[in-house]
Amino acid sequence: MTAAAAAEIAEFPGCLGGLFVVALGVVIVTIVVWVIVSNQRSKAGFLEAAARRLKGTMVPAGLLRHPRVDFSLAGRPARVEFVPAGEDDQGGTRVRVFLKDSPGTLHILPDGFGQSFLKMFGAQDLEIGDRAFDAAYVVKATPESLAAQVFSADRRAKAIAAVRRLEGLTEPRIQLTLDQLRVEVREELGSVEALVRLVKTAEEFLGFLKVAPPVAGIELGPVRIAPGSSCPVCGTALERGIVRCETCQAPHHQECWRYVGQCSIYACSGKRCAGGPVRSHDPGPANV
Repeated sequence: MTAAAAAEIAEFPGCLGGLFVVALGVVIVTIVVWVIVSNQRSKAGFLEAAARRLKGTMVPAGLLRHPRVDFSLAGRPARVEFVPAGEDDQGGTRVRVFLKDSPGTLHILPDGFGQSFLKMFGAQDLEIGDRAFDAAYVVKATPESLAAQVFSADRRAKAIAAVRRLEGLTEPRIQLTLDQLRVEVREELGSVEALVRLVKTAEEFLGFLKVAPPVAGIELGPVRIAPGSSCPVCGTALERGIVRCETCQAPHHQECWRYVGQCSIYACSGKRCAGGPVRSHDPGPANV
């Protein structure tokens, strides 16, 4: 046997090893692609079923867009979304309702996760008057009177039931910001019935928050401050530090206007306050 033949024989096992590694890589890539495609098809099928149930439209995934369902909830634009892991910690499913007249901010979270969330912002847990609920959930609201409105005595049982409807799902959260209401869980739901639980809770909270659907064509006259008038944001008396909406002249506390960023009078879209602080107790027939 020549030296060249011996060298070829010695290299043969190495060639087999390289081919095995390449083949294994192809198999792994094929499996990964199959899993991704199957998951996308399953998710698309789920969203198509959800779109039919919600009488909405399924929007397929795009290059930089995840699939979703657009629909209307209580007269407002709403959306069902999957939140991929990595974009929002472990990902999940959420229902978003878009608002233009949010009365403030509200966060309702299970006690364990909620306490960590509140500690980040130095906020206090609000009690709503039900011992079992207060022990199980954390509530934060700005202004705090918003929590009292949502969990008022006449609707407390319904509001608690709306929150508890989400129990059994992973880390359910109800969050109101200045432009949207979100009901979300930390899992990718695969059941339309489970998704409907989120939608139903969002719909009921729109009622608890007294967020009415937008109405076009309403014209507002100027609003004057009468003795005993209260700020439309925080509900306390208008005594000092008052500004007016340039559009409808409704008075607000300067700090409340700064917090909300716009007029809080229903059907007014004013974004600017007129002339800085004004004197309270102006003559006028109407209370705010």
